Amino acid sequence: MARKEKERIFRMKRFEVNHSRSANKVGVDGVMIGAWATVSGSEHRILDAGCGCGLIALMLAQRNAAAGGVALVEGIDIEPGAVEEASENFSRSEWHDRLAAAATDFSTIAESGAAPRYDLIVSNPPFFHAGADNTCSDRMLARHAGALSPETLIGEARRLLKPGGRLAYIAQASDECALRQYGESCGLRLSRLTLVRGNPQASPKRVMMEWLNADGTIEGGTARYAERRVDETEITIEYTPGDYTPEYIALCRDFYLRM
Repeated sequence: MARKEKERIFRMKRFEVNHSRSANKVGVDGVMIGAWATVSGSEHRILDAGCGCGLIALMLAQRNAAAGGVALVEGIDIEPGAVEEASENFSRSEWHDRLAAAATDFSTIAESGAAPRYDLIVSNPPFFHAGADNTCSDRMLARHAGALSPETLIGEARRLLKPGGRLAYIAQASDECALRQYGESCGLRLSRLTLVRGNPQASPKRVMMEWLNADGTIEGGTARYAERRVDETEITIEYTPGDYTPEYIALCRDFYLRM
């Protein structure tokens, strides 16, 4: 008989997640992208791609509801254990009636031809997850990375996003230039970018990028979004361990218990 995993509960201000079975544990990367992605309240369908335990989906449900929205927030993951765990976490939350999880991968729903058109897609691609569990097998991590990378997200986004819909993810800062070029070649428009430093002396380690799907916004042969500038910023997480910067506190205060 398989040994039952001991529950690992991570408590946020308005919800909690068990992350004992998911390959990627709750970590800074997931919290940051869940708090940073643009949520206006006008969204009808939101997708958390590679949802793991469901942290980002829960954050997006909280933010959408706080903005007056009633969006359906869907989480997908290729690991059945993660989907089961996310579903359980969703069922315990106050937004349980608008959260759902399914065992599938991003490319499959994009290629199905009958996929919903999302207003917002958010992801913390597994190989870029600061909370990756070091007990996970190399095979599991390789499956996640192969099924869900920033390049996969960008390449498939236009088939899944509504015109004007948004794709937001967090990746390695060293990949920023290559991802910019690839996104533009796929017909997306970069609207926001934030470089993330661990402390003031450190080089940027992560980059958060948000793209707009310009499909259907062509006017007179010119993309309506073409002349808008990219909103480029930086954020530093802490001055010293545990001494968080004001901008990081402002970003995450609605979620962390002690912030």
